[in-house]
Amino acid sequence: MTAISKRTFLKFAAAGAAAVPASPLLAADAKAEPKTHWDTETDVLVIGYGGAGGAAAITAHDAGAKVLVIEKMKDGGGNTRASGGGFIIPKNADEAYQYLEKTFLFADNEMDGALVRTFCERAVKLPEFFKRIAPASKLRVTGHANYPYLPFAENITKYRVGGHQPGGIELFKVLRTAVETDRKIPVWLGSPAKELIREGNTVVGALVEHDGKLVRVRARRGVILACGGYEYDPQSLQNFAQGTKILGLGNPGNTGDGLRMAASMGARLWHMTSYSCPLGIKDPGCKAAVFVTMMTPNYIMVNQDGKRFCNEAGVDFHGFIYAVNPLNGVEHKYPAIPCYIVMDEAGRLAGRPTHFKYGYAAGIEGYHWSEDSSAEIKSGVVKKADTLEELAKLIHVPADALKAQVAKWNADIRAGRDTEFGRKIKKTGKSAFIGTDVPTLSAPLSEKGPYYAIEAYPALLNTQGGPKRDVKARVMDVFDRPVPRLYVAGELGSIWGSIYQGSSNVCEALVYGQIAGESAAGEKPLS
Repeated sequence: MTAISKRTFLKFAAAGAAAVPASPLLAADAKAEPKTHWDTETDVLVIGYGGAGGAAAITAHDAGAKVLVIEKMKDGGGNTRASGGGFIIPKNADEAYQYLEKTFLFADNEMDGALVRTFCERAVKLPEFFKRIAPASKLRVTGHANYPYLPFAENITKYRVGGHQPGGIELFKVLRTAVETDRKIPVWLGSPAKELIREGNTVVGALVEHDGKLVRVRARRGVILACGGYEYDPQSLQNFAQGTKILGLGNPGNTGDGLRMAASMGARLWHMTSYSCPLGIKDPGCKAAVFVTMMTPNYIMVNQDGKRFCNEAGVDFHGFIYAVNPLNGVEHKYPAIPCYIVMDEAGRLAGRPTHFKYGYAAGIEGYHWSEDSSAEIKSGVVKKADTLEELAKLIHVPADALKAQVAKWNADIRAGRDTEFGRKIKKTGKSAFIGTDVPTLSAPLSEKGPYYAIEAYPALLNTQGGPKRDVKARVMDVFDRPVPRLYVAGELGSIWGSIYQGSSNVCEALVYGQIAGESAAGEKPLS
C-alpha cells in the first residue's frame, strides 16, 4: 500500500493562510468610536487564566500596573492545571539553546533563534521567580531530556512544584495564591472574551461576556492573550490537524478563541500543524480523553489491518500522532486511526494503561482508571476475549493477520530482537519522566488467553500554533511588525515546533507570561 502524510500538505497550506492579512472588516463591530462607553477600565487585561495568564498577571501587577484577569471557564487553570506540571530548568542557557535548536531539525519547523535563546535565559532563572512568589515552595526533579542522544542533553532537567496533588494542580495553586490572595488581582471567571476592541491598528480593550452581559473593558496599557490553543475547535482541527478523529486530553475551553482574536488584527500565524499529541482513550463519562502510558512490556499496538506500525516503546510520548497519521493514498483511510493496544493477562495485571493522576479527565474531572482495568472491561472500553480470533472480531481486524503478528512478535522477542521496528528489550539511560518507565520494555504475549484490546486515537495535550510573537511577547503581523498593545503567551503561538522537549510548554507559559506582563505594564497608558 502507498502511504502519504498530511504533514507537508498542511504545512504549506498553513503558511499560505498565514500570509493573508485579516480584513479590517472582521473587527468592524469592535472598533472603538471617539465617544465609546467603557464599562470598566484597567491597565493590563489578561485573557485566559492558566499558567501563562497567571504569570503575566503577577508580573504586570508587580511592575505597578492595574490588572484584570478574565477566564471563559468556571474555574481557572487552563492546560497548566490539567498537565503534569513539569517545567525544564536548564543548568546553562547556552548549552540548553544548542540542545533545543536541534529539535526543530527533526521536522524542519521554523525556529526563531532569538525567542528560543530568550526562553533559555529566562528558564534558568525560574527558581528566582518561585522564590519571589512562593518562598515556601519546593521544586522536585521529575525527569530529564527526551532526546538523550542530542548534544548537551545532560543540561536538561525537569522539575515540578512539590506537594500531595498532581503537578499541574500544585503549580496552579501556587500561581492562584500569588494572584488572588497575595496581590488581590481581580479575576472574572465564566467570562469569555468575544473580540478585541481596536482604535485603528491599536488594541485598546476587549468585548467580554460577564454576568450575562456584554461588557466593554478598556485596557490602558495592553491586552495579553493567554487563552490556549484549538484542541477542541472542530473547524481548526479540520484545517490544521494531521490526521482524523483527534481527541483532547486538556482543557475543553481551548476552542481557538485567541487564534481568531489575533487573526482579526492581521497576526502572522505559525506552527499551526505542530502540537503535543500522545495517544488517548475515549471514556464515555468524560469530556476529555484518557492518555495512554503503558506500564507493561506485554503489549503491542496494531492498525486496522492487524499489523504493528511502529516502535511502540520508542515513539516520544508527545509525538505519537506522527506514528498514527500516515494517510493511505490508495484506500483513502488512516489505517492507524484508531489503532488498538493488544495485551495479555500479564499486561492487564501489570497496571493501568494510563497515568491515573494527569490529564483533564483524571486531574479535573476526577476519573480514575481501575488498577486492574476491571471497571473498563465491564464498561466495554477494554475488550476481552479468550482467543486472538475472538479478539480480532471484537475490534474488526483480520484474525489471520493479528495471529500472525503476535506470532512474529513472540518469535522476535524470544530471539532477543524486534526485527520489524527495533523496539528495545530493556530500558536504558535516564528517565524522561520519572514514574512512567518499566525496566523491561518488550516481552512475548502469552500463548493462552485471555487477551485484551483498547481502541486508541491521537489526543491533543496542546496545540502550538497561533500568532507569532517577538522577544517582548508582542504579537507580530504578517509583515513581522508588532500589533500595538497586543501580547501573547503560552501555547497560543508557541515557540515550539512539531517535535519538542517535554515540559517546555509549561516552562514557556511561565517564561513568556512574565515577559508579556513586563512588556504590557511598561506601555505608556492611553489618555
